[in-house]
Amino acid sequence: MPAPRSALALVFVIAIGCAPSASSPTPVVSASPTQPATPSAALPARVQATGLLPAVTGALVLFQQPAETGLHAISFGAEANGLIGSEAPQTTAGAGWTQSPYGVPFLVGTMAYGRDRKELGTIPWSGKESKTWSSDGRFLCAAVPERAAAGAQMRLEMAFIGQAAKLIASGFTTYSDNAGYPVLACDQGADRAIVAVFGQGIAPARVWVFKLSTGATIRSIDYTGLMASGGWVAASADGTVLAESVRSGAGGPWKATIRSTDDGAQLGTIDGFVVQGFSGDKALVVGANETSAAVIDWKTGRKAWSATGTYGGYLPEPAGPRLAVGIGFVGGSDQRDVYLVGPNGMIALLPERVRVALRY
Repeated sequence: MPAPRSALALVFVIAIGCAPSASSPTPVVSASPTQPATPSAALPARVQATGLLPAVTGALVLFQQPAETGLHAISFGAEANGLIGSEAPQTTAGAGWTQSPYGVPFLVGTMAYGRDRKELGTIPWSGKESKTWSSDGRFLCAAVPERAAAGAQMRLEMAFIGQAAKLIASGFTTYSDNAGYPVLACDQGADRAIVAVFGQGIAPARVWVFKLSTGATIRSIDYTGLMASGGWVAASADGTVLAESVRSGAGGPWKATIRSTDDGAQLGTIDGFVVQGFSGDKALVVGANETSAAVIDWKTGRKAWSATGTYGGYLPEPAGPRLAVGIGFVGGSDQRDVYLVGPNGMIALLPERVRVALRY
């Protein structure tokens, strides 16, 4: 699933739960990240990936070790891990698959697979478009041009595995081959889908919030002026909360603002931080500053976890508080680590140089 890389990482490489909805007003919180109440102890031994995964249910993080094609899976709490009996191609940088929120099914190209190499069917897009799994992993959403030509009308579509695409909305913008069109959220429960346009994949220019059931536009947000000095926008998995990260002038400090998606009401702020995403329960945010990646309780500013290095993507546990967070993936670097993190800090560290289909 092609997606724009971290805005913060690109700037440095080149230049150097359930949150309340708009109907439940909450005092605005302004916070500067604070250290965890209890300092982390020395790193534990890395997860040992051996054997077959037990017949467990729940959300999984898929990973691949160097020089192998077999896929391992580990629960977000590290209670179980092992091979799932499926494979994915070995790539020189990054993962050769895209996992659903629960890990399985996963995509290799246009084919969806289950455990034990079971083919589940194909998706209707070529693989070049930016596709996003629904928050429950039952279908996908994609923003695609009606034809592959500059100026073509953009379409928001959804599709279940093995079925044709269904049109949700069209004509909300026109296609440019210098831009990216990620679907930031796709959720039937909240009846929301969010599409963004990122100029050259670096900073957001506009965001559209749609009613997934009808395609009606709930809100359109113009970021061209606000993000002139660089910025990022992220959405919760259910599409009800946005995080807008803005830089105050070239080389200035970052500030992240948490807002209600539907009306833009400000819910909180975090100084000196770029938010890349939310935990599945929306209580935590994941992102980075100039030197490290972190997971933060955005209402209090409490830093649940941090690690020095370049932020390298994340995966949230569906509807839960835990995340997988990568360090050092930018630019295809082979120096990478993936941590499982919860509201009280690190849970586990995956094997060295793993490949994980992280979001950016």
